[in-house]
Amino acid sequence: MGKKKWLGKYIVSFNTFLLLPVVQGNKLSTLVIERNGELNVSRKPVHIVKNSCHYYGGSLQNSTNTAKLAIGKRHKTPIIIAHDFGVPYIFLPTMSPNSEENIWVSYSAIDNIEPDGMGCILYLENGLSFKLDISATTMFRQYAVAALLEKNFLKKQRQLNRPSKFDKFDFPDED
Repeated sequence: MGKKKWLGKYIVSFNTFLLLPVVQGNKLSTLVIERNGELNVSRKPVHIVKNSCHYYGGSLQNSTNTAKLAIGKRHKTPIIIAHDFGVPYIFLPTMSPNSEENIWVSYSAIDNIEPDGMGCILYLENGLSFKLDISATTMFRQYAVAALLEKNFLKKQRQLNRPSKFDKFDFPDED
């Protein structure tokens, strides 16, 4: 992993894999795991998610409401933070989003999930793995719900590109 940097602000991207809460004294910060390194951010994970949603033109509340409309009311709803050329960037919470112990995980970064005692080992596409105090059942459920959210999003994207119901348009002659 690359050298750790400290930042005051951070916006997630497709290279962001995990937002891990870190308690230092009485302050909560975030260890950000990216595709090619890691860095520390002096903000809570939920603040990073909220700021990222705002940066990309939405809000955490709107992303949560949109996800609930798409996949139904679920506890710990995965959200789409943004999308690029029809590819959604989905983050899933391991706990209630406002919990200080909540870890935000990029759905697309997950390679595998293995049970490990009362928790699980989360394998990421960059070859890193993390032991989480979240049951494998919970992580599999979150992954499956995120897949449903992705499927719903892609279905709506296809709807935008559907063929027109009209073979031709009749425009009046211009004078």
